[in-house]
Amino acid sequence: MEGNLTGKLYPENECDKEPIHQLGRVQSFGFFVSVDSEGVITHISSNAKLSCSLNANALLGTSLWELIGREASHSLRGALHQSTIINKPCRIYSLSLPTINTLFDVSVHQNGMNAIFEFEESNHTQVQDNILAAMMNQITGPKDLQDLFDVLVTGIKVITGFDRVMVYQFLDDGSGEVIAEMKESDMSSFLGLRYPASDIPKQARALYKKNLIRLITDVNSETYPILSVDDKSALLDLSFSRTRAVSEIHIQYLKNMRVGASMSISIIVDGELWGLIACHHNTARHLTGRTLEELELFGELFSLELARRLVMERIIVSERANATFAKVLSNLSVSHSLTLAIVEQLDLVKNLIDVDGIACAFNGEFQHNGASLSEKKINILIEVLQRLPEAEFYQLDNLVAADKRLTDKHVAGVLALQISKLPLDYIFLFRMSAVQEVSWAGNPQKSLSNMDTRQRLTPRTSFEKWIETNGDKSNAWTALDVERAKSIRLGIMELTIRHLHEKETLQREANERLELLIGELNHRVRNILNLVGAIIGQTSQKKENLDEFVASLSSRISALALGHDQLTHSSWNSISFKTLLINELKAYMVNEAAFTILGPNIKITSYAVTPIVLVFHELITNAAKYGALSATSSDGTVSVTWALDNNQNILIFWKEFGGPPLAKMDTDGFGMTVIKSVIPHELGGEVKFSPQLSGLQAQFTIPKKYIEVCKGEEVQYPPEDTPKVTTNTRLVASDDNHRATLGRAFVIEDNLLISLDLQKKLRRIGFKYIDVYGDVIAAKTALKKVTPQIVFLDVHLGQENSFNLGEELKKQCIPFLFITGYGAGIALPEPIKDVDVLTKPVDSQVLQKAIMKNIGEVLAND
Repeated sequence: MEGNLTGKLYPENECDKEPIHQLGRVQSFGFFVSVDSEGVITHISSNAKLSCSLNANALLGTSLWELIGREASHSLRGALHQSTIINKPCRIYSLSLPTINTLFDVSVHQNGMNAIFEFEESNHTQVQDNILAAMMNQITGPKDLQDLFDVLVTGIKVITGFDRVMVYQFLDDGSGEVIAEMKESDMSSFLGLRYPASDIPKQARALYKKNLIRLITDVNSETYPILSVDDKSALLDLSFSRTRAVSEIHIQYLKNMRVGASMSISIIVDGELWGLIACHHNTARHLTGRTLEELELFGELFSLELARRLVMERIIVSERANATFAKVLSNLSVSHSLTLAIVEQLDLVKNLIDVDGIACAFNGEFQHNGASLSEKKINILIEVLQRLPEAEFYQLDNLVAADKRLTDKHVAGVLALQISKLPLDYIFLFRMSAVQEVSWAGNPQKSLSNMDTRQRLTPRTSFEKWIETNGDKSNAWTALDVERAKSIRLGIMELTIRHLHEKETLQREANERLELLIGELNHRVRNILNLVGAIIGQTSQKKENLDEFVASLSSRISALALGHDQLTHSSWNSISFKTLLINELKAYMVNEAAFTILGPNIKITSYAVTPIVLVFHELITNAAKYGALSATSSDGTVSVTWALDNNQNILIFWKEFGGPPLAKMDTDGFGMTVIKSVIPHELGGEVKFSPQLSGLQAQFTIPKKYIEVCKGEEVQYPPEDTPKVTTNTRLVASDDNHRATLGRAFVIEDNLLISLDLQKKLRRIGFKYIDVYGDVIAAKTALKKVTPQIVFLDVHLGQENSFNLGEELKKQCIPFLFITGYGAGIALPEPIKDVDVLTKPVDSQVLQKAIMKNIGEVLAND
């Protein structure tokens, strides 16, 4: 069961269970082949055309590599290697096979232990425009979101040739609405029509997040079963498959819509499926693999642009809300009832949010202004809210649906703001009923039919506008309404605290309530600081790199907020240093094995918390951007250890290993200034730096007056200036002297992704330097300057091979290995016929064994 505006009206529990990723069939525009780790064909679609003489059944159990020859095998293995690195399908265009006189475009990806190859005949007649450049140029102009969507559908229609292109947005209740459309003039419009949530079930939405583009070329075309050696083709996961067939129910649904072909491009915002660019065609339509690849990349870029605009919109709304509510606070008086003072500001609140009335229920006192529920019904509403999951905001646009006792002629919807939990204080913003008309694409009521000896829901056959009228609801509360409500809630909390301080006649209950309000306000400090960071970013347009400025500022504010939270929880007493450290680092501890955090049980006084948090935030951020935890060193490690000297000062050691070579440091940046200066300036401590090629090392001394040693801890001066970072993933990792013998390696590989992947594996094994070259000439030039310990050669480098270079290395007695997609059976020239050959993708353990075999004797002699 798919989606694309075209869900199936099963019962939702049935609809959500259909295994649409395991249908075991493919569409007619391509064929499917799956091989195991040895290259043996385990699955193949019945329409496969890999050989002129052998059909699909005859190919099962045979070797794909032997069938298609070493040139094609080399290309497919290289693409498979890239696919495992980028964790998404990789595509090859115009691949030729010796077994058949046809050029193919091939999509390649890894599926568990199997590799999947999907072949389509190359189309050389279709003109390939620069889709990405054309579309990105179009979407940069519009300022308004609706204008952006209108430009989007127009551009996609022109480029793809589909008869109808729509932007389909998912709503809060799971349903969706067409918010932009471009179509042929003789087609009826779907613009403004809504589709029920069951039209795109859960598993279809999950697939849209995995496969960002989905093409159904011909609803009337035959589909072909996937054959397998063990009759388990239906269990094969086709989530990333391009040729994956479509549910029969979905095909019928498309036919009911009079759609001959469809395509969807996913719009992902903040990791969630925001909507779809949905395309329909009246007849069959097929797009080339290159066109789809550009459309998929454009979809990702458009998602980022939309996310950026939505964030900017929220920032602007928050700024306006803060300015308006500042006027509300300035008008409030603390000399009389707080609840009365708040409800008297209804007119100003109306400027902030479209409401018809306001009510306050504070500690048993009730006041209202404008359209409102009675005090009796307010108590019923509070009972209803208490049964819901705990939240700061509750949005209801149909009070009667929540509880029949809330029927009221004045109001139909409420936005409830919880100010405190004990006592239970609320502010209620009310909206009156509005006769709402929802335009559905056909009657959303599901119809039953008998199928498979049981009743099942069937696709609707009409998509004419079907209007549902509801007079019990108010206008729905939007995300922007909630953003504005956040300002109201925080302002009221601030006012409440001020009010409680100035009211001298309040008793003990009021003081307890004050503490609770302060606790809740502290809980919100980070959100306030994030907003401050965003506003500063918006007013700093003259910075050369605004994005980097905003990101750095926001992360530093978040670090301060984290330290503040921990002090609040400890009632501003001393904090465990290890806990403080882990809380600051945990955002980067995706791989806990990459961290060593070890030392005696000590506490840091409240005065020293903020300086230490700032320093370690800059250290971990620096490691994530440029050091051991950066994108180019996924196998790096960070060690943070500490010990007490004889004077009970604490010595803290920071050591990175496995990051990019660090020959020198930029000491002028703000982050490095914080690291060098904060502890000496604010705590009277000391800082020492030791930039190493293996990574940054640093030592910090914190005076004893900021330290509390817990019971049972021995005071012992550390035996070394810097602790060792331990790991189990390097050759002879337990011996730093031996590790030093793994000095320099050369990688000669013309594919950047593969060379970077090999570089990471060699660094993990323990090589200190790994130099990468893309051709033979560059490698020979480097060999004249330095002699590596071992060389890794790709056989095929552009238009040449590396055999001659291998023979030169042999003469110079430099160990080397071939790493190739041709496989271990490649024929090598006589002088180098005994050299080891590794097959792409290269397994780390196989690589390590081969290295030990070739240079192990050298290590032993060292």
